[in-house]
Amino acid sequence: MKKYSRIPEQLIYKIWEEKQFSEVLKTSDGTEIEVIDPGSKNSDEAGPDFHNARIRIGNITFTGDVEIDTFHSDWRSHGHHLNQRYNKTILHITIADNQSSGYVITQSGRHVPTLNLSKYLSQPLRETILTEISKIGEEEIKMPCSEVADEAPIELKLKFIKELGLQRYRKKCDRFLARLKELIVLHEVMISEPKINHDFHKEIEERTFTSSDFENAEIWQQLLYEEIFEALGYSKNKDIMMKLSHAVDINFFRRIPKENFIPQAESALFFISGLVPELNKLEDEETTEYIRNLYENWEQLKSGYDGVYFNKSHWHFFKLRPQNFPTVRLAAGARLLDRILNKNLFRRIIGAVSSIQNNYKLISKLRDLLIVKGEDYWAKHFNFNKPVRTDIKYFIGLGRADETIVNIILPILTVYFEIFDKRKLAERVLALYIHFTQKESNHLVDEVSEVLNISDKKLRSVYYQGMIELFRNFCIKQQCLECEIGKKVFAS
Repeated sequence: MKKYSRIPEQLIYKIWEEKQFSEVLKTSDGTEIEVIDPGSKNSDEAGPDFHNARIRIGNITFTGDVEIDTFHSDWRSHGHHLNQRYNKTILHITIADNQSSGYVITQSGRHVPTLNLSKYLSQPLRETILTEISKIGEEEIKMPCSEVADEAPIELKLKFIKELGLQRYRKKCDRFLARLKELIVLHEVMISEPKINHDFHKEIEERTFTSSDFENAEIWQQLLYEEIFEALGYSKNKDIMMKLSHAVDINFFRRIPKENFIPQAESALFFISGLVPELNKLEDEETTEYIRNLYENWEQLKSGYDGVYFNKSHWHFFKLRPQNFPTVRLAAGARLLDRILNKNLFRRIIGAVSSIQNNYKLISKLRDLLIVKGEDYWAKHFNFNKPVRTDIKYFIGLGRADETIVNIILPILTVYFEIFDKRKLAERVLALYIHFTQKESNHLVDEVSEVLNISDKKLRSVYYQGMIELFRNFCIKQQCLECEIGKKVFAS
């Protein structure tokens, strides 16, 4: 119970040490438990919470260790089932009342009974603890090797994380290439998305694409638009943002006059997304005027749109910071669409990489091309009729610009330069990815880097991306013995 717990550990330890139980303890099958000696508190960072406990279970007295976890599932998610230190455990205690089994299994294969302690606490104490447990959400970062990661050499960890970072980058490149091929075929047969009863996989697999197939600027603009919109959705709205970019393709926006592009693009995005409220439900005069303009602009555009519409229920607003509301993200998207279509964003990115030799100046240029300052109605509102306390200075700031460069711009450039056989530029882009240092981190990377004791490397993009890959493909799936770090620390 040393990591990831928000409940008062010392209180739980005190309850156990002083045997503050409201009734006789029993295992899940009804066998009585008597705590003869609760054991001595473990002062080390790793291993069970109590050593040398003496506990009678039924008619047998056991001497060994006791582990206290918040949830029954923590035994596996914290890696205790792989850790030899837990082989002497004689009782597994949980606090949350969500027990999925009457026992856990040690690394040596022995079954250890589980006791749900919350059932044996006084009502006020039980309610207090369970309330705290209810606050533990999905954002909890649980790494099975959290207690033993320091046993793996730093060099091994960095080497493996870098390999994962490169693998993650290549997977993005492969995904972007596959989407470009699909866009080529879609363009040729003139089918709009969403595709219905049409599977292009076989056609794409059997076809040999040449570099000339990729010369159409529209497919690159569409890909950039789709990926930027997905990124603007963050985790909660990325799927609906991607669907929106598929439904309203880049050619629809191409028809909008340059001189009125942003207001009309906003109008299209808000109406098709289903987020525009009815005029008669508004109180704010500024909002009323803004909505009237949206309606007027949409009247000029809607006859040219025959795709799908979405509604407000498709969007997530709960627990989002104001600047991350989908309304503000769509306002940012309208401005980036303007840059893609009217300011030659993709060509300017390629030109910068081809002509700017100094990496620091190049990164600064790429950031400048992507940062979007707050302006107009959405600098002062986070939703319709909902003003912000402080003006939103940036729709897309430095941190989000860096994420876009690392996750979208650089992989797309790698694909572009590889397709058109510009190997030196492709190599330069990959080197830029490996050495790129981001300005901001995120909660997941902060936690993973702390567990692995490599926090000083977390802003290097190759390690940053590698840690995300590690957590999502090894830690969550508990593939510890497939992980080079896990193999080292959990080896028999």
